[in-house]
Amino acid sequence: MELDELKSAWQVLDQRLEASNRLQLQALRERKHDQLKRRLRPLFWGQVAQMVLGALVLIPASSFWASNLQAWPMLLSGIVLHAYGVALIITGGMTLGRMRAIDHSAPVITLQKQLASLRRTYILSGLWAGLPWWFLWMPIMAALVKSGTGVNLFETLPSIFVFGTVIGVLGLAATWWFHHWSRDPRRPRLAKAMEDGVAGRSLHSAQAVLDEIAAFEKD
Repeated sequence: MELDELKSAWQVLDQRLEASNRLQLQALRERKHDQLKRRLRPLFWGQVAQMVLGALVLIPASSFWASNLQAWPMLLSGIVLHAYGVALIITGGMTLGRMRAIDHSAPVITLQKQLASLRRTYILSGLWAGLPWWFLWMPIMAALVKSGTGVNLFETLPSIFVFGTVIGVLGLAATWWFHHWSRDPRRPRLAKAMEDGVAGRSLHSAQAVLDEIAAFEKD
């Protein structure tokens, strides 16, 4: 075989190998993107459930404050619960919007940025949904007692709300302190565990899928 024929044969072989690698990478990307969608599915249904919960809070809360216009503590309790229900719906919708914006045909680096944006939105949504409970239990309790027995706890047991407010402030302060303490650079393992815990299993699994695709493309 002459040199030119040998070069031509090598070029053909290289082209076939390159085409084979492209097909393998494409097949892997398709499998991994299917996995990515499956890994994010629990997060999707979790946000749907959050929005349904928001509606279940919103409907009775609006009825409650509308029927207590003359008793301002009860009116305020109903408005707070109403606002919380709206916040649950809005934050759940924002997270679903970020999920919908993910372009599964985009390059890995773009997908990683989109997933990071979804992660930030989800964490903020969790903060909005969780932190208010340091205080939210008080208007819920007041509304339930008033609806069930007609008793106004703000008039009969005002000390509950005084102590409850103190506990809520201390609880928020303790949460803030622990958050910053756990993120200290001297505790990297704890910081990572906390971050993964806040982000949730679905997002952690989705990130692992993207890491697999990125590692394969590098190879």
